[in-house]
Amino acid sequence: MGFGSPAIIHGDTGKQESRSKVLGGDTFVKNVDTTKQNQLSPQQLQTRFEIKPESNVEIPITGPTRMKWGHNLEFLLSLIGYGVGIGNIWRFPYLCAKNGGAVFLIPYAVFMITLAFPLSFLELSLGQYSGKSTYDVWDLCPAFRGLGAAATAFSTINSMYFNMILAWILYYLVHSFMSPLPWTTCDNWWNTDTCIVKTVKETALNSSYNGTDQTFNGFDMNSSIFSNLNSTNNSVKHYTASEEFWNHNVLRISDGLGDFGTMQWHLVVAMVVGWLMIFGCIVKGVKTVGKVVYVTATLPYVFITIILVRAVTLPGAIDGIKFYIIPDISKLANVQVWIQALMQIFFSMGIGWGGFTTMASYNKFNNNILRDTIIYCCIGEGTSFYAGFVVFSVLGFMSHKTGSLVEDIVNTGPGLAFITYPEALSQLPLPQLWAVLFFLMLLFVSIDSMFVSVEVVITTLTDLIPNLTSKTRLMVTASTCFIMTLFTLVYTTQNGIYIFQLVDWYMAALSLFLITILESFVIGWVYGADRYLDDLEMMLGRRPPAIFKYLWRFLNPILLTVVLIFTLVKYQPPTYGDYVYPNYASALGWIIALLSCIPIPIWFVKDILSREGPIKQRIKSSFEPNEDWGPAKDYKATYDTTETAM
Repeated sequence: MGFGSPAIIHGDTGKQESRSKVLGGDTFVKNVDTTKQNQLSPQQLQTRFEIKPESNVEIPITGPTRMKWGHNLEFLLSLIGYGVGIGNIWRFPYLCAKNGGAVFLIPYAVFMITLAFPLSFLELSLGQYSGKSTYDVWDLCPAFRGLGAAATAFSTINSMYFNMILAWILYYLVHSFMSPLPWTTCDNWWNTDTCIVKTVKETALNSSYNGTDQTFNGFDMNSSIFSNLNSTNNSVKHYTASEEFWNHNVLRISDGLGDFGTMQWHLVVAMVVGWLMIFGCIVKGVKTVGKVVYVTATLPYVFITIILVRAVTLPGAIDGIKFYIIPDISKLANVQVWIQALMQIFFSMGIGWGGFTTMASYNKFNNNILRDTIIYCCIGEGTSFYAGFVVFSVLGFMSHKTGSLVEDIVNTGPGLAFITYPEALSQLPLPQLWAVLFFLMLLFVSIDSMFVSVEVVITTLTDLIPNLTSKTRLMVTASTCFIMTLFTLVYTTQNGIYIFQLVDWYMAALSLFLITILESFVIGWVYGADRYLDDLEMMLGRRPPAIFKYLWRFLNPILLTVVLIFTLVKYQPPTYGDYVYPNYASALGWIIALLSCIPIPIWFVKDILSREGPIKQRIKSSFEPNEDWGPAKDYKATYDTTETAM
């Protein structure tokens, strides 16, 4: 990628002078203090570069240069696409509504500054400084290499889980072109006698059935069941057409977790198409990802804006927006609100998943990663708030049409994306248009988030292969996607939604907290926060603010530990609608939670046992950086002030 001329070591001065001869330009000189313990030793430099003083040319002898983003904008778009996921649409607005509306943004902003920002900067800078994957980056402290394995395991589980969401979106997208929309009627093969269609007759919104108008509590009754509705069976539970489309067509749901049923081939096809799309996005690593994100990271904002412009003009939209943004200050005294805000921002940012380290490892060594972190935090989480206006405008419209309260309509998870929202859009003029735009938006935000998770796995595997070639990488990528496709088949069975909910419930219950707590501990105390800031000073050209040292050492691990304990104490068994999971489901759930945690102690013990000497000496040496730790292979001591100005 065109990195300057070799470093020349002057032992007398204790300084490392690097010079870069720019064709047709000036020579830039940067002195960096090599007395700091983060600098490469002469022995390390000899193994990294072959110096030819007569030509001032550095020749890498440790293998091919790591591929790089074509432009910094590609990295930023990938970063934003990774953080802006479907959770921004189906979870953040729900939590905001349930926890005091706009007042929820106060603790949210507090934890953004004190937790999300410093941890994001930590992971991104680790990847950029070392130029290593989320696994190899722990050459910094080999005893905790299991953190990289744990993050990779988590991304593997998450990728398979997330691809099923992608399959559902693709299935809905195809059906969005049909007229009428199949989730708006009750005369399809999958409908039952309890199917109802929501009315648009405002005169009957709050009336019960009166014997003359075929409405019941704001619903139009399917004619096939109307005759069965009498005083003796009014307690029968009825389901909307959109609920029945979801349960009986898309999922073809079984009676419970123990009833596997059969694989649903319409979901198998959609799932395979989803994996082929992901494979196409990452087939050549950042070379293809960097081009794809120009579309996948930007179009969702176009779709959100188009839908928002239409949604705010709907009757009742203002009521939904008021419900969303008018604060209930009394909620600030509720500890649960603060816990919910911290957990939402923690999970929505993608901290601890390995994605930050992986993506940043493809950056140029002196890229201004602090600036990029600030941009990511502002845009990524600002999107959550922006998308909330779309969601609550439509929910306000539904409230106006049905006579229900907004708080009775709002929900989270698949219910919002695949039941509530499609039902609302079906009541607009040109419903097919709005349905297509909505599911295209979900498609793009899902692809962005997913291919980064898969890339974490691919990068970890390929970095373990010496002398990697493009052909080998292609084989690893294809094999990994194929194996993941096979495992994802479990979600296409008739009890797939119960398994999906179980994984969603427990997947991140332990691992993400442990990974980030230990990351903060290792950088803050084991490696040393001051030592790491020295590394970043060499990389960025200026030392980051000292506040990071105190956040990494004290505030971040304390906050995360408190939330982990609170989560474990308050953890409840999983639920899905009215279905009660069997007792053994909790045991299965905790096994899922531990799957991505097990590598941490295993690698810790393995590293200590692999060393020689007394046990005390083994432990001590395992906590020290090994000979492979240092600046990325493309390290250059020439600093372009236009890139590193902070």
